[in-house]
Amino acid sequence: MIIQIDERHPSPYRIDRVVTFLEDDGVIAVPTDCTYSLACLPDNKVAVQKLMALRRLDPKKPLALVFRDIQQISEYAKLPDATYRILKRVLPGPYSFILEANKTLPRFVGDKRKRIGVRVPDHSVPQAIIEAVGKPLIVTSAVDPDTDMMANDPWTVENIFGHGLAAVIDAGMVPGGVSTIIDLTTEVPEILRHGLGDTALFE
Repeated sequence: MIIQIDERHPSPYRIDRVVTFLEDDGVIAVPTDCTYSLACLPDNKVAVQKLMALRRLDPKKPLALVFRDIQQISEYAKLPDATYRILKRVLPGPYSFILEANKTLPRFVGDKRKRIGVRVPDHSVPQAIIEAVGKPLIVTSAVDPDTDMMANDPWTVENIFGHGLAAVIDAGMVPGGVSTIIDLTTEVPEILRHGLGDTALFE
């Protein structure tokens, strides 16, 4: 099911409808400032299992969280002053940061070292959904597990994953690409993947 939502003025009614899907063990596909992501609630074991099955992910693979803003990140991760200043400079934006998690981390998220991947996309639709549901979303990129092709439009996402999704959100074009991943748990920020986010601040 494809649901159209205006990126500039997300309809509260349609956002609430998406929230209903999420709260009913659903997995959705949502556009971001990079590409499409599959998303579900972090404290819903059934939904997390559905998401991982759709992408055929290793159960040991750590999952990332998408947040509304930096303040919400602080509820799940440790933000020393230096880390906070970095996040403040580039978020929202096409970056994923590896941070040290705190004790409120959902048990489906993070790695053995208690690190967490966090995103604050510069896109009003995921931000509106997170605001409405009152918690971050677990996400993974909408990549076809058979071909490794990244899905950059709602019709491709629907074609690949539609059988297992509660909804695919169409909010217009996405840039197509991956986020830049930066590890901030090391003494010096370490670039793990070059993507759409400018890395000049970290080189």
